[in-house]
Amino acid sequence: MTPKEFEIRLSDAEVQLSRIKHLYEQWFQGIERIEPQIPRKQFDRALHELRKIKPRNTALRFRFQTLIQRYTTLQTYWRRIGRQIEEGTYRRDLLRARRRREALRAEREREHGRGSTSPVELDPNEDVNVERLIEDASDRLDELLQDTTPPAKDKGTPPPKRTAAESPATATFGKPKPRPLTPKRDKSSPAIASNRRAPPPIAARSKGPGDARMRQIYESYVDAKRRNNERTDKVDYETVAKSLRKMVPKLDRKHKGKRIDFKVVVKDGRVGIKPVVKK
Repeated sequence: MTPKEFEIRLSDAEVQLSRIKHLYEQWFQGIERIEPQIPRKQFDRALHELRKIKPRNTALRFRFQTLIQRYTTLQTYWRRIGRQIEEGTYRRDLLRARRRREALRAEREREHGRGSTSPVELDPNEDVNVERLIEDASDRLDELLQDTTPPAKDKGTPPPKRTAAESPATATFGKPKPRPLTPKRDKSSPAIASNRRAPPPIAARSKGPGDARMRQIYESYVDAKRRNNERTDKVDYETVAKSLRKMVPKLDRKHKGKRIDFKVVVKDGRVGIKPVVKK
């Protein structure tokens, strides 16, 4: 083989080694699914053919020895990274697993926050049924109230009587002194009935915001949406006030007559209105 032919084959082998190096880097990054074994076997075959020929040119021999040393170094590096991938200790796989865990944790926190009490979002960009959202929130409040209500005692069945043998030892006390008899008052007397007041209904005890406060909440809500670069052309006062007033009776029953107010908040980049209970 002439030195010119040997130089051409050596140049092809150098190009093949560069291509194999890029394929291994893609495998390490997760772009390639499998290790590039076929191109590597083809390069080994070409390298074996070049080893059979011993060129007399010093420059060609130096290039060939440099190629062999470079291939040996890359083989050691590829073997080490491949072992780490098989054992699950490669840095790329560890970072990918950490990102997956953080995404799952964020998803669970988002679901937990979605299930808890969240601000009422009135977004005009979406076709949202505000009435339906308020009814769902009211139903959830009723379910929570029913779960926290203690079970009523059964007054119809008296407790079983104990016999003398089953009853514990009883202590003896002196004879009680008779109390002076006082005449019972007639509850139907108009003098007594006039002094007693009937308890106010739930609607009278409601501590919701008035018209002036409701107008202030609406203006703050519109101003916050403008600062947040959200649309306000479809947000009118009547819709916001009606939605908030529907929530007042449910919140009042839950918090036992405490004053109910609302404030404008920004959550997850969107403006909403959140109920606030004041003492």
